[in-house]
Amino acid sequence: MRRTALLWLVAAALAVAPAAAGGTGAGRDGVLYWFRDLQIAQATGFPDYEISGEGVGATASGGRLYGPRARVTLTLDVPHGYLRIDDRGDGDGAAHFVTEVAVWFDREGFPLLGLSERALRGGVPFGGRVRFYSHASGRWNLVTDAVMPSQDQSLCRTEPQEVEESTAAFEGLGRAITLLPRQGTDLAVWCVAPSPVAGTGRVLEWDQATARFTQGQLLPGPPPWPDAPTPR
Repeated sequence: MRRTALLWLVAAALAVAPAAAGGTGAGRDGVLYWFRDLQIAQATGFPDYEISGEGVGATASGGRLYGPRARVTLTLDVPHGYLRIDDRGDGDGAAHFVTEVAVWFDREGFPLLGLSERALRGGVPFGGRVRFYSHASGRWNLVTDAVMPSQDQSLCRTEPQEVEESTAAFEGLGRAITLLPRQGTDLAVWCVAPSPVAGTGRVLEWDQATARFTQGQLLPGPPPWPDAPTPR
């Protein structure tokens, strides 16, 4: 996509939708468009669920975890720039895998896409990871370290977890669980066992001027488990 066209699309999104993530509309400037665009650009490590349709009629299927037999449900909130994929596996006892995607915009109007993944047993996460991709250069670039302070050591007191772009499914999960906002712009990070401070968390506040998250208040708990889609 040409730079001028991209700027026009983002400007239109900001103008027509008061989304919590800074403005996302429907169609080519919505969260589903950005998800699909990055899915094509990032061939390895990015969720390969197939999302069919648009808006309230969209559905998700597949995924490399359990294949076509996976029981997959999609929560798509286009006005707020948010989607969530719940993969309950292919049978009773399978680990549940949650994928969240949300979009922010920097002060220049370029999209920043957040991808948070976590694995659950009985509705309680036991590992997770988060990645952020920026489109400010005209192509998607992994910018997690530049936009989000790591919480592994500073909050959860665990070894730092390096997440590579090729990391997929249950590989590379750490003890810091990042919840992306369906409404609002701030993140919530929670620690899970075997972290010595499991059950505590922290808010990370979005600063649009610098296009990064800063340390916010501590969250003493309890965490919001069991983990389930947030109703509108």
